[in-house]
Amino acid sequence: MWGVLMALLGVVVASSARAEVPVCYLIPDPRAARDFALCASTAALFGPPQSESINPAGIELFEPSERLQTTLLLNPASAGLLPVIWRGQSRTTPEKIVDSARLLAYGLGLQKSVLVLTALLTEPVLGEGELPAGRAFETNPLEGRYRNSLLLKLQLHPQIAIGGRVDRVYENHRFIGDAYSYGVILRRKSVAVGFQYQQYPPDGVFSMHPLDRRGRQTTNAALTWNHLGLAVSLQVLNLTQKSERAFLEPHAGVEWRALRAVVLRAGGTQFSRSDRWAWTAGLGLLDANWLRKPARRLTTPDDVLQLAAGVIYRKRTPLSLTGVLTLAWRL
Repeated sequence: MWGVLMALLGVVVASSARAEVPVCYLIPDPRAARDFALCASTAALFGPPQSESINPAGIELFEPSERLQTTLLLNPASAGLLPVIWRGQSRTTPEKIVDSARLLAYGLGLQKSVLVLTALLTEPVLGEGELPAGRAFETNPLEGRYRNSLLLKLQLHPQIAIGGRVDRVYENHRFIGDAYSYGVILRRKSVAVGFQYQQYPPDGVFSMHPLDRRGRQTTNAALTWNHLGLAVSLQVLNLTQKSERAFLEPHAGVEWRALRAVVLRAGGTQFSRSDRWAWTAGLGLLDANWLRKPARRLTTPDDVLQLAAGVIYRKRTPLSLTGVLTLAWRL
């Protein structure tokens, strides 16, 4: 599996280099590497905020406990963006201090028993059909589009989780509109089924990455089989709106945890009503549960460093290559 992953990454990079296609980066992104590596097929998967599922019912912070548990979400990779912020001329010194803090500490999570509440700040988003602008550590995400989010999850039963999410979308610190998401995950033994409804503001669609192709007002569904560290996920976007993009678009992803500290990922999709394809690959390293007290460990792995790469093709011609780095830590 390791050889397959390395070969796929080599093919992605080599083919893009030969064709001189645009090479784009989502660096640093505090939550997108896993979803991108699995080709946006996470609606029936669980994970911590830095391994975010598109389904708000999939967020996990701690094992249920009657005491209040809190966590601070850190994004140390964003330290590379601080010189960009401080070189800018449009913000005052106090505003630059606040902007720096928002990038370094991007969220806060609370959990009591089966209720989870999480606030996430300054997550970068893309417009419909948009590729990430610029290269690594050259652009200030606060001068582009980003969202501040509030997520609520309720574990109704060990096999049933529901969740909701509100996103406030901004561009260059100016409010654009609100987006809403609702979801449910039903899990029994090694099989999970997830449904997620997405509604974006009237002004546009704002996605996590180029392969997150949810429409303006759509329902998405996924089926995941998980056994002994191997997860296979199949997802269909936009079950309901034929006029929206990605109508009945299939996505698939595979995740294999070869060791507790290493997970390998790959995925693929064919764009709906299009001759474009996408292939992705990635890996996650260093499960933070190793460094926690037993009472604060998750049954779900909590990877600190995650990498992903993907290429979009038309027929056999590569159109774009995107790389994603997530280096996030949850105290």
